Amino acid sequence: MSNPWGSSIPKRLNYFPLIWLVYLIYPAVSLADEPPRDMLIGYAVLALFIASYLRSFWYERGRLAFAILNMILTGYFCILFSSPGFLTMNFFTTAMLSMLPSSRQFWSGMGVLIVTSAITLWISGSHTGASEWVNILPPLIVLFVFPFFLRMFQNTRNLKSELNVAQEEIARLSKNEERQRIARDLHDTLGHTLSLITLKSELAEKLVAKKPELAIQEVKDIQATSRAALKQVRELVSGMNALSIQEELNNTEAILTAAGIRLSVSGKPQQLEAPPLVQNILGLCLREAINNVVKHSKADACSIFLSEDTHELTLSVTDNGPGAEIDRPAGVSSGRGLLGMKERLELIQGTLTYSSVPGKGTTLSVKVPKVVRNQQLGGVS
Repeated sequence: MSNPWGSSIPKRLNYFPLIWLVYLIYPAVSLADEPPRDMLIGYAVLALFIASYLRSFWYERGRLAFAILNMILTGYFCILFSSPGFLTMNFFTTAMLSMLPSSRQFWSGMGVLIVTSAITLWISGSHTGASEWVNILPPLIVLFVFPFFLRMFQNTRNLKSELNVAQEEIARLSKNEERQRIARDLHDTLGHTLSLITLKSELAEKLVAKKPELAIQEVKDIQATSRAALKQVRELVSGMNALSIQEELNNTEAILTAAGIRLSVSGKPQQLEAPPLVQNILGLCLREAINNVVKHSKADACSIFLSEDTHELTLSVTDNGPGAEIDRPAGVSSGRGLLGMKERLELIQGTLTYSSVPGKGTTLSVKVPKVVRNQQLGGVS
């Protein structure tokens, strides 16, 4: 069934515009003094005016057309009573104009309002005295200024509504980003620790028959590592999982030793001047790189290079494994770990390069520009 009032009906009507109908009491009382025929026509026109006003207030579709209709009906009252004072009925119309969805419609409505008001004044104001004009002009001036204030108020309210929507969207995106951060942290921290536990448990299994005392020591190391994992989980939950390069290098040495991979370190990580955020991100990148070395490289040696100059910080991890497979292009990785590193480095505008050549091993290099760090991370140099 079609809807004569428009394409969309509000679920709950706003009865606020009904309050302002009290100002129509002046034309209603004035009509009572007219001859019966003019009075009936006048009340019918007044009822049409009220219906048009409410329709345009409650429903957006056709609002401009109903506003123009009300301008014409207002002109009818002015000509009927030969009094331009009835132009004040257009205050209802200006409220309708302020609610128009586009600026083009608003200016079109204002143009029609000016034209119809000018015609009405020319026809109905010919017998108006000077004293009456003094009373009419101030409301008319307000009449033509009023819609701009209403429009400004409406735009401000719309902007606030859009701002609330934007804030809700930002909150939603922040939650998604936080979930991704937690996923990265769990992968980088617990993945590393669980890999170490796996290696040590395998080693303990091999030693339990031949060298039980060493197996017991490995089990103790597994217990200590599991406690450290529990601490890491708590730190992740509390958001205080800060790392340093030096601390991660100590963990790296332990896991590579357990995996039977020789480690060589170049540089002076203890002298690295970097804020906690940079230390944390570089530490997690190093952790993920070592995880890849242990799980995938099939190497027996790994070297870590750390340098700092006036422009950037550089962290490189190189292994002597067989490198990329023949049917896999060098530098291509779809691993979750490398993706997590890239996402983390974007926070400090760092870059990651990954190269793997058959027979020549794999190198992962991370660079963080100092200029960006000074601008965004508190000016620490």
